[in-house]
Amino acid sequence: MKRAFFLILGIVVSVACFAWSLQGTDTKALKAGFLNADYWSLPLMLALLFSFYWLKTLRWQWLLAPVAPLTIKQLFPVMLIGFAANNLLPAHLGEFIRVFVVRQKYGVPASTVLSTVILERIFDVLAILALFGIGLAFTDELPDNYRNGALLLGAIAGVVVVAVVVYLIWTELFIRLLTWSLSLLPFLPAKLSIGLVEMLRKGGDGLMALKSGKAVLLIIVTSLLQWLLNGLIAYVALRAFHIDVTLATGLIVTGVTAFGVTIPSTPGYFGVIQMCFQVSMNAQLLKPDPSLVLGSSVYYHMSMYIPVTVLGLYFLHQSGLSLKDMRKASEKP
Repeated sequence: MKRAFFLILGIVVSVACFAWSLQGTDTKALKAGFLNADYWSLPLMLALLFSFYWLKTLRWQWLLAPVAPLTIKQLFPVMLIGFAANNLLPAHLGEFIRVFVVRQKYGVPASTVLSTVILERIFDVLAILALFGIGLAFTDELPDNYRNGALLLGAIAGVVVVAVVVYLIWTELFIRLLTWSLSLLPFLPAKLSIGLVEMLRKGGDGLMALKSGKAVLLIIVTSLLQWLLNGLIAYVALRAFHIDVTLATGLIVTGVTAFGVTIPSTPGYFGVIQMCFQVSMNAQLLKPDPSLVLGSSVYYHMSMYIPVTVLGLYFLHQSGLSLKDMRKASEKP
């Protein structure tokens, strides 16, 4: 029942977002946009996409290195399988699929793999916020509420960084403080509280990579580079539809989209990505044709969705697993 509820909710949200993104668009203008788009940009976008996932895999390798010295060749297929699962399964379950595959194939404890995945998300948030801030700094075409929202997200990111540092350096103290904090929330099920604390205790191994200053620096650099590449993909997609924007706009679109896809939606984030493109462009004083923005969002979306899904399914088949295995794994995250 719960799974069905969230599936229906995701469909409703995606349909609503797509309907919103159609505001101000015109069918003839949209068709003309697709006919006149520069599709020679596609090889560049695919090269940027490959580099994006290669960097993500390299960072994951560094995070896992202290406890599981796996190679990029071993981890790259798992990375693509996870993101393909996000495109095909509801509730962003691709991250748990990655944990499942690494545990099944290489025997790495699930709690350790999960802790590295959580760290990935933390570094992603920080990198996206940093580049979003740079995008804001290099454009004067955004209202104050966008800037205030960015400052709020920056403050939240700062709190997360402090929490990670405390967890890394004073792990036991952090766990004791968390246990005490959870005890003040009687409405939380005891099983959930105990499970969270136990996961953090066991998952400390996944933080071992952060005990090396060099590793931390490399992880930060790769985090920034991969999301800069994502911003370049958005920039190229917009330019392919002859929308006159700068790279700063691409970074802003990436920031809005990255946080937008966290809301419940259908697998693959259909409708949500289109809405995020329109929101990003509507906020600027120089407003391009909404039909062209919609076309560029579909071009951006499909240029990433199709190759990642196809490659992920190929690697899934090569690994000897199946979609049925993925569904079973997603039922027990």
